[in-house]
Amino acid sequence: MTAAPVRRRPRDRRRQILAAAAALFWSEGYHRVGMADVATVVGIAPSALYRHVRGKQELLLAVLDEHMARIEALAAAPGGDLIGGLAALTLERREFGLLWEREAGHLPAAERRAIRHRLRGVADVVATAGTEPDPATAELRAWAALSVLDSPSHHRWTLEGDRFGELLAGAARAVLTTPLPPAAGPPGTAGHAGGLVPASRREALLAAATRLFGEHGYPAVGLGDIGAAAGIAGPSVYRHFATKTDLLLAVLHRGNEALWLGLHHALARAGDADDALARLAADYTAFATGNPEIVSVLVSQTIHLPGPERDGLRRSQRAYLAEWVALLTTARPSLPAPEARVLVHAALALINSLSRVHHLALRPGARDRTAALARCALRAGEQKSVPQH
Repeated sequence: MTAAPVRRRPRDRRRQILAAAAALFWSEGYHRVGMADVATVVGIAPSALYRHVRGKQELLLAVLDEHMARIEALAAAPGGDLIGGLAALTLERREFGLLWEREAGHLPAAERRAIRHRLRGVADVVATAGTEPDPATAELRAWAALSVLDSPSHHRWTLEGDRFGELLAGAARAVLTTPLPPAAGPPGTAGHAGGLVPASRREALLAAATRLFGEHGYPAVGLGDIGAAAGIAGPSVYRHFATKTDLLLAVLHRGNEALWLGLHHALARAGDADDALARLAADYTAFATGNPEIVSVLVSQTIHLPGPERDGLRRSQRAYLAEWVALLTTARPSLPAPEARVLVHAALALINSLSRVHHLALRPGARDRTAALARCALRAGEQKSVPQH
């Protein structure tokens, strides 16, 4: 009688687990994914999964830590093409940026602080990839470049061949070197402190929900938390919003319609496509720096809507992005629309990110400089870039 062959655990089992978890967390959201779902994708029993991690929180941390380690290895490699390497890594594993932004709240505070510290270390290295002598401006450029490189994490658009990576790297290198307006003028307005409370209870609830959803994420906030923050007793909340989902939808629609209104104003005042893009970048930047919580909800909390509402909002967002793409291809007739879409995503990600790096958004001239960096990302590739090492 022949003995049954011994099944050995693959050497790359942990890598398979982390890749499966990253993809599921990215597409479905951490809150919707169970350990059994990850095990099914990998093709193992749930009990086998627990040999590698003790639970879902530890699995999320392992996913972020593994990708962070790969980023740090690129940053530490002497003489390599850091920007090109980061672009290639982003396209190989697109999940990191969105997972860090949307799901990091599920991690213990100490682990969040540790990853944030590691990201700052990488930004310090990227700051030296350009030629900027002023440390504060070099820091701004570094975060802008990292935002461009990370932009594919926030969408699923693809290009064939190496062109996607070339576009990302070119845009990142451009923002590291483009001339910027002086750091002058009034400070930014990110994160309004104090201020007056609206007389309308509905508006007070919307304001509180926007702030709490933006700071903590939709799953971590209850209707009671929102009512307490607005100074409204629990039962009274239901006179204005029947469910927490209704509040989220109202916040998202308000932000979405504000962006469309800004677009219509830019188009109505523009002399040509180039002028319209400049006006759009300025308007979007003003909105994002003035309303970072709404931007955070728009970028990362749409996934929590029910299917029909989520699909409807995403259609509107794609239509808004298509307006940018149409203007960019008009301003740059030789640029194919698929490539224009990559650059538009990069410019919007840059604005979204810099508006929420609090100390950067509060610096004098922050709006003008952020808008200038976004315009630079849109113009990337017009002239052949010199690789920065």
